[in-house]
Amino acid sequence: MKDIRALIFDFGGTLDGNGTHWLERAYQFIHQRHPEITREAFDEADRATITEFALGDSSIEWSYQDGSMLPVGAVASEYAARCTLRETTDAIAVGIYKRLGLSEQMKDEYVDWFCAGAAEHLKNNRRWLETLHATYKLAVISNNFGNTSGWCDEYELTPLLGTIIDSTVLGIAKPDIRIFEAALSELGVSAAHAIYVGDSYSADMVGGKNAGMWTAWLVGNQEKMCPDPAMVDVQLSHLHELTGFLPSP
Repeated sequence: MKDIRALIFDFGGTLDGNGTHWLERAYQFIHQRHPEITREAFDEADRATITEFALGDSSIEWSYQDGSMLPVGAVASEYAARCTLRETTDAIAVGIYKRLGLSEQMKDEYVDWFCAGAAEHLKNNRRWLETLHATYKLAVISNNFGNTSGWCDEYELTPLLGTIIDSTVLGIAKPDIRIFEAALSELGVSAAHAIYVGDSYSADMVGGKNAGMWTAWLVGNQEKMCPDPAMVDVQLSHLHELTGFLPSP
């Protein structure tokens, strides 16, 4: 990795969760308390809830694509696009917990736990990004509901970022290389001089590598399968380890 000029990050599971995606955090919280609830039942409740929250219709059929919040090609509602991170977490949790027959008290405990953890990660990562801001162009690409910019404002990341690309706003989702190319164009940096950092293999590593970028896979403490090691240049157990792989300015 030579002459790196830009560091581009995924949001959910990367900046707010050190390698654990929203979906996994939600399932782990429930499974620890109700091990009788299967992963299949959870995934079914999650899919119906996401489509109902974002699109206003839980009957839409779609295949979950790793790293995506929405069905490919879907356009999120104006309501979803305005929600804060906590409002989004709560709205999704309401649907999942009702569908699984779980208590509102447990739902509230989950939302508090999730948002506290996300806020702590975002606070720590903001401090870290400040140390990189003077040397590198920074950006975020997220498969989200149209509210990534609002979340970056909410957690004071926006002043550090050269661009924020949201799949719903752009109308293109990872791993489509065009979403990465849009960020690179906004930053004025070629793919060979940029690193994409994310927690999803299929959305982040495959997408970033196919776009010609260097890739850093944040696995955290999760066991993640890597179908093709050629797609991953750097593997991280903690986001801040990336600093050790960057060339000296």
